[in-house]
Amino acid sequence: MIQLTERESIILESLIYNFIKTATPIGSRFLSKKLSSKLSPATIRNVMLDLDEKGLISQPHTSAGRVPTDQGYRIFVNDLMRRISLSRPEKNAIEERLSCLSRDQDLILTKSAKVLSDISRQLGVVLAPRFEQGIFSRLELIHLAEKKILIVISIKSGLVRTITIELKSDISPSKLEETARVLNERLHGLTLAEIRDSIGKRLDDITEGDIGLIDLFIETVDTLFSLDDTDNVHLEGVHYVVGQPEFANLAKAQQILELIENKKNVIVHVLNDSGTLDSISIKIGGENQEKLMKEFSLVTSIYRVGNVTGVVGIMGPTRMQYAKMMALVDFVAGSLSKALGSIN
Repeated sequence: MIQLTERESIILESLIYNFIKTATPIGSRFLSKKLSSKLSPATIRNVMLDLDEKGLISQPHTSAGRVPTDQGYRIFVNDLMRRISLSRPEKNAIEERLSCLSRDQDLILTKSAKVLSDISRQLGVVLAPRFEQGIFSRLELIHLAEKKILIVISIKSGLVRTITIELKSDISPSKLEETARVLNERLHGLTLAEIRDSIGKRLDDITEGDIGLIDLFIETVDTLFSLDDTDNVHLEGVHYVVGQPEFANLAKAQQILELIENKKNVIVHVLNDSGTLDSISIKIGGENQEKLMKEFSLVTSIYRVGNVTGVVGIMGPTRMQYAKMMALVDFVAGSLSKALGSIN
């Protein structure tokens, strides 16, 4: 662990605060004017040299001031940053935008991502509830047309998934009802992950219902009881991120666009990792294991719908207002839990 003197802490905090605000390297003369302790530029330069040697700040160019490193941001977030709360008008505005939107879960999630991006001026990201965490409640098989049925899977949190499948031959309504009854008896109370992993053993001795349809359930279990996470991540605010000074360089702007448009699986992987904790998670630059994410910071929190969880977060350059972002994702997570809970 890096130990800082009181003077080093003061200068590091001020340097990071002002760099976040200005997006330009911070010099000793600038800090001398900003600090209430009235330290001379020469004294500040010496302290900055010490912070540089400790790996907390760096000098992008010989004649430039200093900028924070990922490690500098980490010490700032953990030890120096003053926590804040959203103002009451900000909270009211978020609650108003998320409450009574509709009963459409996808619309609520998309709106939540937009709320995050509009307030943070970064990329707002929301990962849909992890469907496979849910406990199976019941399944319905509904005849739509010849050789086509609708499968409705409900879990105890209130979430519902519908899938249309085409059969090799038509099945009578009575056989559909009997098949649904047998499946409900065998699968009730299991998590969807348990069903996915053991459905073959649980259904291998069934003699009732339509055996062909039951075999189809076993063969397509990964499709029926799992979701492709890349289709369930909601991203809003790309224009805010590419408008940041860090991405004025065309190559860097293309990097973020490639990540968002073609490499969503990378973002989903990082979100899933960060969503395993009950507390707010912050990953700064190089702390991200994914190579494409090392230019970015991600601030996330989880939301809940019954026993199922999802992830909300803000993604942007490492130069971000971490205290505000933490307060924002925490409040939106709570508001989203309420909004989704009210429709289930």
